Amino acid sequence: MAPVISNRGPSRSANPAPRLAFSVLFALIGAGLTAFGLYQAGHAVGLLGEPGTLTVASCARVGQPKPEIRCTGSFRSDDGRSTDPAARFTVNPSLASGQTTGLDRVDAGSYVRISPAGTEEYAALTLFGMALFVFTGSGFASRANSTGRPELRAGPELRAGPVGRVGLRLGQAGIVLLLGAALCAVIAFLSPR
Repeated sequence: MAPVISNRGPSRSANPAPRLAFSVLFALIGAGLTAFGLYQAGHAVGLLGEPGTLTVASCARVGQPKPEIRCTGSFRSDDGRSTDPAARFTVNPSLASGQTTGLDRVDAGSYVRISPAGTEEYAALTLFGMALFVFTGSGFASRANSTGRPELRAGPELRAGPVGRVGLRLGQAGIVLLLGAALCAVIAFLSPR
């Protein structure tokens, strides 16, 4: 007697709750990384706070066990409405006394350096978060299919059914987002600080 070959895909767990929980967790992580990256990139560009210029008075290495370089100086907003003669911010590498740098004032006493490298770093984080979110959507779309894999239809060419096609397109978008994140990370690494 010939062996019986099954066309059914891999067996699925009777309880889909763990798989759903992981999918929701990855979607939340993706959404969180996207929101955080957008927020930080907005400050690194100087769009969300109060952009201005700081003239460095001095820089010193502070803290233990992982020291950081903290600079102080006089901050003046670009619109001239506010100044802070004792502004402090963390930077790497150190800046020379009298040197100027662009800062974005987040709150009173809280500053973020405006820099292309910082913008690219947070753009990479944003794109990575978006990729996680999109890959989760791709997984949901492919699970919505009754067999768990794209349905093939006969016709002039084999093509995925509507649900499988959405999952496929989301997966392709996720790959493009990951490539964009990698490109932004490389640009950030090569950008001057």
